[in-house]
Amino acid sequence: MAVVLFHAFPTLLPGGFVGVDVFFVISGFLITGILLRDHAAGCYTLSGFYARRIRRIFPALFTVLLFCFAVGWVALTADELKQLGKYIAGGASFLNNFLFWRDSGYFDNAANTKPLLHLWSLAIEEQFYLFWPLILSGMLRRRHMVGLGVLLMLLASLAYSAWKVRVDAVGAFYSPLTRSWELLLGAGLACVLQQRVQWAASQRFWLGPLGLVLMVLGMWLIHRGDPFPGWWALLPAGGAALVLLSGNDSTWLQRLLANRPIVALGLISYPLYLWHWPLLSLARIFEGQTASAGVRVGLIVASMVLAWLTYVGIERPIRFGPPSRRAIWALCIGMLVLFVGGYAVNRSDGMRYRHANRLNADPSTMVLGADRGKFQKSCGIPTEQRAGLQWCLHDNKQVHANMALLGDSKGEALLYGLSRESRPEESWVMLGPVNLLWDQSSGVNHLALDRLERDPHIEVVVLGNALRGFTVLDPDSGMIAAPQSDSTIQGWVRAYTIGIARLERARKRVVFVLDNPTLPDPNSCIAGTFTPFAWLNVLIYRNVNPHCTVRYSDHLRGTAAYQSFVQQLRAANPHLLVFDPLPLLCDIPNDRCTYSEGRKFLYSYGDHVSDHASSKIAKALLPRIRER
Repeated sequence: MAVVLFHAFPTLLPGGFVGVDVFFVISGFLITGILLRDHAAGCYTLSGFYARRIRRIFPALFTVLLFCFAVGWVALTADELKQLGKYIAGGASFLNNFLFWRDSGYFDNAANTKPLLHLWSLAIEEQFYLFWPLILSGMLRRRHMVGLGVLLMLLASLAYSAWKVRVDAVGAFYSPLTRSWELLLGAGLACVLQQRVQWAASQRFWLGPLGLVLMVLGMWLIHRGDPFPGWWALLPAGGAALVLLSGNDSTWLQRLLANRPIVALGLISYPLYLWHWPLLSLARIFEGQTASAGVRVGLIVASMVLAWLTYVGIERPIRFGPPSRRAIWALCIGMLVLFVGGYAVNRSDGMRYRHANRLNADPSTMVLGADRGKFQKSCGIPTEQRAGLQWCLHDNKQVHANMALLGDSKGEALLYGLSRESRPEESWVMLGPVNLLWDQSSGVNHLALDRLERDPHIEVVVLGNALRGFTVLDPDSGMIAAPQSDSTIQGWVRAYTIGIARLERARKRVVFVLDNPTLPDPNSCIAGTFTPFAWLNVLIYRNVNPHCTVRYSDHLRGTAAYQSFVQQLRAANPHLLVFDPLPLLCDIPNDRCTYSEGRKFLYSYGDHVSDHASSKIAKALLPRIRER
């Protein structure tokens, strides 16, 4: 419930995601207890264990994956369905943690637009149980070594988690090696309790409440930005372990956990876990923004109803029915079919024909960097000296580039259009992330400026940086979140003027390109009729995020500090070419800036211009550059 509450209302319980860590401890405790009892009774078989796991996990998972596949086929764009297909295949093969790990990064779409993101934790659990029964069976041949073996593996995993979270936070979150210690903690408890260790009643009385306090503290103190799991995970995991260790004494905590509503919730917890996130995520996609509180409450209720129906109608009959090899094979074949179907949809680019001419704009025009593969990862700086350089690109039109772009991801978005629309003799190189607001005497700024100063072939340098590189923006409106003082703006101007002067002394013509309006991710701006059936279009709809269109005058007011900086920068640098792309991206006479032009998207991922808009800007800017 902590996880469900966090997903629906993240500000109410900022650390609710640690419920996953509590689950890992419980899972290790329960499954290891079953394995130990089977070994003690002499009825353990590896095939029997995996057959039980299939009957436990596959029925509800197959149902939810099939539901997501069906809804995605009808109501997701080709790019969205392509991604969903990959994660359906990953969910069916229990590899989604590795897929999400691989896909994470700057260009990744928002977490709440991935309906199967929650399956990373199920993947880790099943990866653990692929090997744990074999390891445990081996250790049980020397029973006196079981406790030591579990402890050593637990400590190794915990130490690795603490190290990994500092060097690769995303990898630490998704890696089975950084999470195994939590499952092993539960497994170790099961081993301890099998030895019938005696605890005084007074000791057990305090263990449960103390564990509950630790779990609650973890849910309130740990936030998404914290290095997690690492040492922080000891709070929820250790708390869960203490509650389990407290036993079944008749304390108020045990009575609370044993009451009928809580037990009933536990029975449907697995299908509830499977259902709640796809419903919330699909609602986010259909609404174009986070759904209202009332809608989210309704979705949680709906997920509970679906979980109960799944448990009663699908999970319980298969899980507790007579063992059947046919049922096991049918479940495996069904999961294989989903894997193949998801993989096929992904490889076929999401079946783009499904919504031809039905949507408000063509999602295929949302692309940025379609010709990225033509660029070499070379910028005239030796590989061993490129520390901090994320962008080191050369379009390879000429051996020596004569045009350079300094900037960040917004600069990269301009680069593709500039290169594409340039003449054959105009060759481009990009270095970044570079922002002249940063220290120019060291680091990437100095590396890039020094490289261009010394290159006699470079004639033009274009500066392209995101507005958020100057100040903090409001996440909804994209406007500057707080007023900026005159001294702050003048500081921006001085920093930029120093860098521009360096380049102009080296006889480079410098161009400053203003940032484009900050609009939502264009996937939030898609609308239209998804099916030929009016009744189905009423049920499956997509609303446009209200921030997909902004008044031009509101954009100017909301970025007044930035506009003032540009005016002062132009006055301080008379030879600087300042280029404003807004007339190309906005309908200024009608006071309107929006996401598309005709049926073509002007924006790609996040608030970056698309290839279409990048070419528009390049066609207008290049003649200005050639004037001198």
